[in-house]
Amino acid sequence: MEYELLFFASLTNEDKIDQIKKDLVEILESLGAKLQGDFTDIGKRKLAYPIKRDTHAFFSFVHFMLEDENRQNIPEIAKRINLYNHVIRHIIVRADEIGKTLGAVEIKPQETPREKPARKEAKAKPEAKAPEIETKPKAALSDLDEKLTEILEENPE
Repeated sequence: MEYELLFFASLTNEDKIDQIKKDLVEILESLGAKLQGDFTDIGKRKLAYPIKRDTHAFFSFVHFMLEDENRQNIPEIAKRINLYNHVIRHIIVRADEIGKTLGAVEIKPQETPREKPARKEAKAKPEAKAPEIETKPKAALSDLDEKLTEILEENPE
């Protein structure tokens, strides 16, 4: 089955990119992968967010094949690349899955709401009346001040 390895490395290691690629080839081939060509360099790109204080990185990818008996080596390949210090991040995907959306639901444009068809006349239900609540008139501010003064004079501290 064909896979693709995409990785990016810090720009401080830009002069070591060829050595990084050779090391990645050794990792892949040691676990039974056969490269389908050379690495394709995407180049320098700005990261969406800083990673290890880097805001830019050098991106590259390569396609490789794994026979059915070696497909269980994908986690080991990922583990070895994770341990390799010069690669900041990487991803391995099946080549036939590239470009497909995963679990995406088709979103239809929102239609204008239609009026509901008229229903047959139903028996009219008597409307329930809300219970009436007694409301007391609000006290004037001057009345409150007088009451507060009266209370404070009765209980001096």
